[in-house]
Amino acid sequence: MRRPMRCAVVSLGCPKNLVDSEQMLGWLVQNGFALTTELERADVIIVNTCGFLQAAVQENLRELRRLARYKRRGCCKALIATGCLVSRYPQLVAQAVPEVDACLGVHELHRIAEVTAKALGLAVRQQEVLGEPPYASRIVSTPHWYAYLKIAEGCDRTCTFCVIPAIRGKQRSRPMEELVAEAEELVAQGVRELILIAQDTTRYGVDLYGTPALPALVQRLAQLEGLKWLRLLYCYPTAVSERLIEVMAAYPRVARYIDIPLQHSHPDILRRMGRGGDERIYARLVEKLRTAMPDIAIRTTFIVGFPGETEHHFEHLLEFVKAMKFDRVGVFVFSPEPGSPAAEFSDQVPSEVAEERKHRLLMLQQEISQRRNQTFVGKELEVVLERWDARTGTYIARSQYEAPEIDGVVKVRGVSSDGRLGTFVTVRVVKAQPYDLVAELRS
Repeated sequence: MRRPMRCAVVSLGCPKNLVDSEQMLGWLVQNGFALTTELERADVIIVNTCGFLQAAVQENLRELRRLARYKRRGCCKALIATGCLVSRYPQLVAQAVPEVDACLGVHELHRIAEVTAKALGLAVRQQEVLGEPPYASRIVSTPHWYAYLKIAEGCDRTCTFCVIPAIRGKQRSRPMEELVAEAEELVAQGVRELILIAQDTTRYGVDLYGTPALPALVQRLAQLEGLKWLRLLYCYPTAVSERLIEVMAAYPRVARYIDIPLQHSHPDILRRMGRGGDERIYARLVEKLRTAMPDIAIRTTFIVGFPGETEHHFEHLLEFVKAMKFDRVGVFVFSPEPGSPAAEFSDQVPSEVAEERKHRLLMLQQEISQRRNQTFVGKELEVVLERWDARTGTYIARSQYEAPEIDGVVKVRGVSSDGRLGTFVTVRVVKAQPYDLVAELRS
């Protein structure tokens, strides 16, 4: 009996892409393929690409070329590219990496088993998918204690710097009952932290129910027995309603954490970005969040070097960040994305100026983060042990105030490596670093 063909899926880009990759894993298994994480043993390598920024485009093409070596060596029989890069530049991948056998855009991922079989010269019966592809077959690839829950696809916003609506289309929310059922299944499998994601989580439900339904969804999920933390990412600032804040504050299972990409503070730049709100509205939002949940960690991101940004605009942003004292800040240099309105603006900022502004903003935030972390020294935190660092003899952990992959960590000393990954323990913070905390297990 011939062994099943082994598939390796390499996921690049954001958590939303990772969920798509996990869906493909499920569809492949349903159609008789085997999975492997060892690229040298894979008959098929599937690369789920990111194409959001030009830097990502080039990085993903380099990764495709690197993985093409497995095919040239003969161990890999087929190389397939999927995802955002393919949707955005359908001809580019085939031209730049001729070893790629097939391409699937973001709206065709449910055909992955069919396309994989065809690339291998095999026959497979692909079930017809009506409407949005089903989510029940997903195979979670994150550590067993946390998982992402994608509540919607696409985006209705018209930010002038962004091409996501052109790649993924208008927002399409998933029915609440479907999401609750998937969440229940994940928690039954041992997931202790659910992370809600979408391009704009706060707009969830508008297309289905005629009104934002994120507060109702959070309320439903926050009552799941066995769930430890429910975390919210990608919240649009002017759509964080008082009702959402009330629900977050009312349920202990909702992590005291929120991610709100503000992008800038000056009204001139925000207007050119096509963003809602201004620094006064943002400041009031921060005040409301901290009044309802005094210990909440607020994460945001900013774009520097946007067309027309003067030194005056940037100084305004520095003063705003200094006043708000955000817990986490990500800074990106503006990228003129082909197809976006902002790429055509005439007053582009020189890249060296934008890079220098990024450095200045990050240095300011480092000082703020250091002072913020200092307030935790001597306090107790509940953390989840995520990785053993043999070099330093510490566990790398997270509290409810850190999201995986993007924020700092808690380094837990004085604990032996005894296979406790995924365990929640109480620690006492003994030292603050600019982005991380050092702690010891509570005796």
